[in-house]
Amino acid sequence: MTNIEDLGAGDAGATEDTLAESIHDLRVEIDELRSEVARLDADLGESRKLNLRAAELLDLVYERLGRPSGGADSNL
Repeated sequence: MTNIEDLGAGDAGATEDTLAESIHDLRVEIDELRSEVARLDADLGESRKLNLRAAELLDLVYERLGRPSGGADSNL
């Protein structure tokens, strides 16, 4: 990627080309970041789903053992 200081060097045509290249590079990076955020969001959703299922199973285990299950809020 081009540094801001490099944009002032050279003639106007070279500066425009450099600026266009920098903008293109930034757009590519933004697209990559958006894809990564979407993947992480999906992973977070899956993690939340698995955590809820684990809590349900833990409640079931406590019920089967005959201990009172206060649910997730009992620890607050």
